[in-house]
Amino acid sequence: MAADSIRKRHARSGERGQVLPLFALAMVVLFGAAALAVDAGYWRYQQRLAQSAADSAAVAGAGELAYPGAADVTAAAQSDATANGFTDDGGTSVTVAVNNPPATGAYGGSAGAVEVVIRKKQPSFFNAVFGMTQWISARAVATLNTNGIYCVYALAGDIDLRGGGRGGISAPACGIITNQDLVVTGQANVDARTIGYAGSGPGGGSYPDAQPMKSVPVTDPCQTIAGCAYLTDLTLNHPGVLHSGCQPYPAPNPLPPGEYCVALTGSITLSPGLFVLDQGMTSGDITGDGVTIYNAGAGGLRYNGNVNVILTAPSTGPTAGMVYYQPPSNTADFTKNGAAGTVSLTGGFYAPSCDFTFNGNLPSITLLVAKSIRMNGGGLTVPSAGGLARSGHGVLAE
Repeated sequence: MAADSIRKRHARSGERGQVLPLFALAMVVLFGAAALAVDAGYWRYQQRLAQSAADSAAVAGAGELAYPGAADVTAAAQSDATANGFTDDGGTSVTVAVNNPPATGAYGGSAGAVEVVIRKKQPSFFNAVFGMTQWISARAVATLNTNGIYCVYALAGDIDLRGGGRGGISAPACGIITNQDLVVTGQANVDARTIGYAGSGPGGGSYPDAQPMKSVPVTDPCQTIAGCAYLTDLTLNHPGVLHSGCQPYPAPNPLPPGEYCVALTGSITLSPGLFVLDQGMTSGDITGDGVTIYNAGAGGLRYNGNVNVILTAPSTGPTAGMVYYQPPSNTADFTKNGAAGTVSLTGGFYAPSCDFTFNGNLPSITLLVAKSIRMNGGGLTVPSAGGLARSGHGVLAE
C-alpha cells in the first residue's frame, strides 16, 4: 500500500511540472494577441490619416495641371502631403510617390490625372518584441475638372434673396454657392445648374433646375482665372504698376485709363484700359468697353437713382475677362439703389470681402465673387454662356 501511495504522489508531481510550460506558452500567445490588437488599432488610425493626406495631395497635384506652362505637379502634391503630416524622407520612414500619369488603375496612362501613393513605417508598441515591422500604404487619384463651375460665390457671408414675388438668380449654365446661409423668401426664383450652401438652407423660393443642397465650403476661385491672378500678383508684388501717379480729374470724356486719387462722380465714359480708383465712384452713368476697374480705396462703388452701369472687360491682355477687381483686404461695398436703369457687367466681378447689395432692377454679371450677396426685390442674371472661362480644379477620382 505504501509503495502504491508513493507512486501516485510522484505521478501528480509530474503533472504539475507539465502545467508550467503550457501556462507560459499560453501567456506568450495571449500577450501576442493583445499586442497585435493594440498595434493594429493604431495602424488603422494611421491608415485613415494617410488616406486623407493622399486624397488631398492628389487633388493639389491635379490642380497644377491647369497651368501646363508652369505646372509642378510633384512639388504641389508633396507640399500638400507635408502640410498633412507626411513628408517624404527618401524612404527612411515615409515615401510620397507622385505619378502623372498614374502608373495603375482606371486612369493609368492618363495625362489628365495624378496618382499619389503614401507609405509610412509604423512604430510597434508591443510587436517589436517579436521583431515585426509594419508599413501602411494609401493611394489616391485626382483629375482636372473644368465642368460644373460656379459663377456666383458668397465666400464669407450669406446669399440673401428677398424676392417678394419676383427677383432671384438666373444662372442656368452654371452654379451658385455660399459658404454660409442661403436665405430665400417669398417667390424668388433661383434657376441654376447647381445650388450649394455650407450653412443653413432656404425656407422659400422656387427652383426649376437644381434643388439647393448642403455643400462643403469652396475656396476663392481667383487663382484659376488668369486676369484675376494677374491683378493679385500686381497687388502683392508690383504695386508700383498700379499706383503710378494721379491722373487729373475732372477730365474730358472719354476718361483715359490710369490712377485716380479722387472719387469719380457724374456720367463718365471710360476708355479701354485699367482704371485704379483710390476713392471709389459714386452716382452717374458709367459706360466703357475693354475696361478693368481696380478699386483700391475704401469708398466702394455706390450708385443711387436710375443710373446705367454698362461695362465690358478686355478680351485680350493681362486683365482679360476681368471687369472689376477689389483686393481681399478691401472691405468696401458695392451698392445699387434704384428700380430702373441697366447694370450690365460683362466679365468677372471679384471683391471677396465686399458686401454686394442690389435694390432694384435685374443686373447682368458674368461672374460674381463677393463676401455676401443681397438682393432686395430685384435679382441677378448670368449670361447663357455660363460664367467666365477659367483653368479648372482638381477633383478626387479614385
